[in-house]
Amino acid sequence: MHRRIHFLILILALLPFSLTLYAQKPATELMAAEKKLVIDSVSKKLKDIYIFPEVAQKMVTMLSAKYNNGDYDAITDPAQYASKLAMDLENVSQDRHINITFDPAWVQASKKAMTKKDSLDLASRDFPNARADNFGFKTVNILDGNIGYLNLTRFYDPAMGGETVTSAMNFLANTDALIIDLRENGGGRGDLVQLVASYFFDSKPIMIADVYSREDNQHRQDWTLPYVSGRRMIDKPLYLLVGPATFSAAESLCYFLKNRKRAILVGQVTGGGAHPVHHQMLTDRFTIFVPYARSIDPVTNTDWEGTGILPHITVPEKEAMTVAHIAALEGLLKGQAENRSTTWALAALKAHIKPVIIPEATLKSYTGSYAGGIRKLTYEKGELYVQRSGEPKYKLIPLTVDTFHILEIPYIHIKINVENGKSVSLVRRYRDGSNLKDSKD
Repeated sequence: MHRRIHFLILILALLPFSLTLYAQKPATELMAAEKKLVIDSVSKKLKDIYIFPEVAQKMVTMLSAKYNNGDYDAITDPAQYASKLAMDLENVSQDRHINITFDPAWVQASKKAMTKKDSLDLASRDFPNARADNFGFKTVNILDGNIGYLNLTRFYDPAMGGETVTSAMNFLANTDALIIDLRENGGGRGDLVQLVASYFFDSKPIMIADVYSREDNQHRQDWTLPYVSGRRMIDKPLYLLVGPATFSAAESLCYFLKNRKRAILVGQVTGGGAHPVHHQMLTDRFTIFVPYARSIDPVTNTDWEGTGILPHITVPEKEAMTVAHIAALEGLLKGQAENRSTTWALAALKAHIKPVIIPEATLKSYTGSYAGGIRKLTYEKGELYVQRSGEPKYKLIPLTVDTFHILEIPYIHIKINVENGKSVSLVRRYRDGSNLKDSKD
């Protein structure tokens, strides 16, 4: 099964790098002859490669008209010229993957690329901060209730980031459900999407997409992998956090998992960029990112280009994390016997979304010294606090009128026992089922 390495790149993420290279050395002023050379080269690339020939022709016609009308005459800065051409192309095509860059260093490296190492070094220029970015794996965590959380911000080359994938997946393997945060993921390498997706299915390969390349009029198929070096999670409930910045390769993961009913998407509609991209030389100083192919899902027989992917649960981006966490916990409770860890985590989240309001007089009635002064409850600015002698003070967050949790110590609840309208004791209820009672002084 042939898999040619391909890019699904977030253009806006790469543009600052190109501009940085330009800024390191003053650029020669752009002359009319070079402007025309760039226009001609862009036009040829579009007509030869761009995935939709009719759209390519519209872009070519537009560039020619603008050039002949003198729209670009006043531009002498090369980077500004590249940016203007890119904007004009996107306005016609509505394809956010297309881009022009002023990047002489990349062009020179491209010309010298002869060996495999040269090619890998050239590819790494498109992802210059891969190691410092931990190959996109920004946060790996276990949330309350044994829910795994992975903040994945980009898809890098598996040759560089493969070991990080293995480490992250192994760390998350013992969780009861998993949330992958793609809200800031603008794309990257399609072959890393294959690797990540493979962890959520068994070893029998499943087709991710049929990729048609107009450039060579060929089809190739991307599949999940029969082998991964980490632990698979084929039955683990999976939630993906998405939004407008979720783009390109990140969307391909979402689209595949959604259409296979393997993940629940939470958040807002994604960015809508489905086309694989080539990064190629235009002239000695300019490059182009040109969409050359379509990724066709075998379930839908189409892609998400221009439309984005609609989540199962539509909520504002900033609420997506909490909503997904609640959905994961509620899903677990449906399929298991009473689990204190799950129910406690769920109660705390719901109290965060819809706070329990307790009258001021009731809260003040709970204040005082307990267990011979070892613990004290105090009322400050509408909040109740608990403090053990010589230790930090913690805010008590109401779960009910007499039961509280502590954000910093999720394994303990504080229950106030009341008799004849007065608090008489404080009970520390632990997640393992044990209880310790402190009488009020």
